[in-house]
Amino acid sequence: MILLQLLAPWNVLISFRTNPDQSMVMRDFRIFQFRFFKILVDKAELETDASSVIYLSHSLGSRALESRGQINVKSLKSGSVNIQQDSSYDWKDYREAAEANDFYHLEALVKYNGIERTFLTSTKACLLFESQLADIITIHVDLLGNIFGVSVATPHNQQCAGDAPEFDPTFNTTVLISYMEHGPIPDVAMFVQKVEQEKVAKERGETKDNRSFIAKYWMYIVPLVLVFMMSGASNPEQPAR
Repeated sequence: MILLQLLAPWNVLISFRTNPDQSMVMRDFRIFQFRFFKILVDKAELETDASSVIYLSHSLGSRALESRGQINVKSLKSGSVNIQQDSSYDWKDYREAAEANDFYHLEALVKYNGIERTFLTSTKACLLFESQLADIITIHVDLLGNIFGVSVATPHNQQCAGDAPEFDPTFNTTVLISYMEHGPIPDVAMFVQKVEQEKVAKERGETKDNRSFIAKYWMYIVPLVLVFMMSGASNPEQPAR
């Protein structure tokens, strides 16, 4: 049903070519725009509140991935989440990774609506170490309510300053949900109306052609120039004796 409704632009194009009634064309475009965006809204309302689980695994440098915990997303629309996690690394491990200029890797296995997707994101280990394991995990959601990305960052994305005092290796995580925003909507109805007005004005002779003489009649001038050039080349002047 959604596929058939999305094919509405073809009906509009056929109406634009075969129906001389401009008001009916405008009406068809308005109906198409309303139906198209109503489909997006209805689809988002159905799927944005679907609960999901994100299983987190992490590693320092080239080490193997270890379990970090999970994020239980109760509602994407309201942003209701619950996170359970454990560092599984010691303070010294983070310090060694920071000194070696390694990266901290986070793998997120997302399960929602019977779909599984895996995302891998990274940040510099020194930034995480100096923030004392304070990080921000962002869940990226599209207009239909589907999770299409997970990213990790520290509160202050800047260059590493140096050492940090010893701290309890427990994550202080903030979970954010980032929704994709609607792009600008083209005013198709206004464009069609403008084309129709220009067409009617041209038929009535109300529009003035402000082009130059060459711009108006170049299709006649160019062939004449080519003929003179070719005739001159085929009849060269005889050399004097």
